[in-house]
Amino acid sequence: MDRPSGLAVEMRNITKRFGSVIANDGVDLSVAKGTIHGIVGENGAGKSTLMRILYGMYRADVGEVIVDGVHRVFRTPQEAISAGVGMVSQHYSIIPELSCIDNLILGFEGGPILDRTTAIERATKLASSLGFAFDWFAEARSLSPAAAQKLEITKLLWRSASILILDEPTAMLSPDDGDRLFRNLLQLADSGRTVLLVTHRLAEVMEYCTRVTVLRNGKLVAETEVTSISSHELASLMVGDEQVDEYTSPARVGRICLSLSDFSADGDRSNLAVNQASLDLREGEVVGFAGVDGNGQKELVEALLGIRSFRGAANLLGRPLGQLSTAERLAGGTAVVPEDRHAQGVIDDWPIADNAILGLHRLKPVSTGWVIDQSAKSAAISEIVTRFNTKISTLNAPISSLSGGNQQRFVVARSLQSEPKLLIAFQPTRGLDIRGSIDVYREIRRRCQLGMCAIVVSFDLDELIEHCDRILVMFDGRISEPPPGATTDRHAIGRMMVGLSP
Repeated sequence: MDRPSGLAVEMRNITKRFGSVIANDGVDLSVAKGTIHGIVGENGAGKSTLMRILYGMYRADVGEVIVDGVHRVFRTPQEAISAGVGMVSQHYSIIPELSCIDNLILGFEGGPILDRTTAIERATKLASSLGFAFDWFAEARSLSPAAAQKLEITKLLWRSASILILDEPTAMLSPDDGDRLFRNLLQLADSGRTVLLVTHRLAEVMEYCTRVTVLRNGKLVAETEVTSISSHELASLMVGDEQVDEYTSPARVGRICLSLSDFSADGDRSNLAVNQASLDLREGEVVGFAGVDGNGQKELVEALLGIRSFRGAANLLGRPLGQLSTAERLAGGTAVVPEDRHAQGVIDDWPIADNAILGLHRLKPVSTGWVIDQSAKSAAISEIVTRFNTKISTLNAPISSLSGGNQQRFVVARSLQSEPKLLIAFQPTRGLDIRGSIDVYREIRRRCQLGMCAIVVSFDLDELIEHCDRILVMFDGRISEPPPGATTDRHAIGRMMVGLSP
């Protein structure tokens, strides 16, 4: 099919400041109609800021925005949506108390009288076109982050967006879901829609994008055809002259850290979410848990943390977990990187400094009984914000002022501050760039070599294969291990993730 000619989006000399920080510095962007256009750069490079200006969330201090040949000054997202521009950011706008169908149509009901039957028929058709399916009457609070992301993407089609801005759309999707999404995005592009893809996954850019824009430190450093550049060259443009070296070292396993026997946990609908798991994880190991979202990963993590009850036996360093409250498990050496940092990891309106000691405020050395040791608190805050070079303007700024990647760096750094014996990390590199991801796994590996054991739950199978000592697969609540010879075979593990033989 012939693609429409011309430009869908032009942004000229865009400059945006936040106090003394220049987020965008004279950035130009040109996006052809009917294409998927990649936008890449490290955390804090200015990608999300540029897209939020296009979507009307921010006003540029300097510069022009041209959509479909018309100069635009979007004061609100509503104005951008009316002009055909839609955006799915890393921080979802789902209202937990509303049903999935109500979240989808909110603000775009189509008239004063709502025909739910017709709405659900249209919604189902739109979701199916992307390979998604929903229980439209279920409350949105029941959605996993991955499912919520799918609903947000479907909302763009409901609103008839012709320009779709997707910020890390596959960060919470399984490999199969991600591949299916991109196949459908290509179809949307063929039909005339335009996709702006903000991503850290260079493989997605190389495989699906026509052109790519590279930002670094708020400035445009390159805009080129994807066919004229390699992924290695693209990575070099993102990080500049600095080398980003992998940190790999074989595991030196020690004593059993976590032991599960006939371990089971029920789901929210009284289903068997974790089904008689038996396994041993040893000190020094980084163990990846692969699986399609919704196969018991969340329930396993909650049961290990004491948020959800379990049956069977679970021992942490020989101590029965069933006898310990969540607070006692955390005080006894367990730390967590939560699945959803906004709902479970930070308080958006609180200052960075106060968020830094969440969960540490009852532990030594920050806590001395009922009193906070201010000196220890200051030292902990300093270590947390510097461990992964989190970019902040002031410790008194709200945590919500940080970019998504910098918030993730912060949450991971805080989880390691207590020097845990067991780290449970759910999507620890979500939204992180190449450098940030390597730094996180380097630090996890270093801690494991000092005696920690790490459980990493991720929907990015390639990441698990690259960074973990071994991989376990969760399907329908059961945990299995790839057979010898297939322990790093992406296709074999992928088959196990959908219940097939490797």
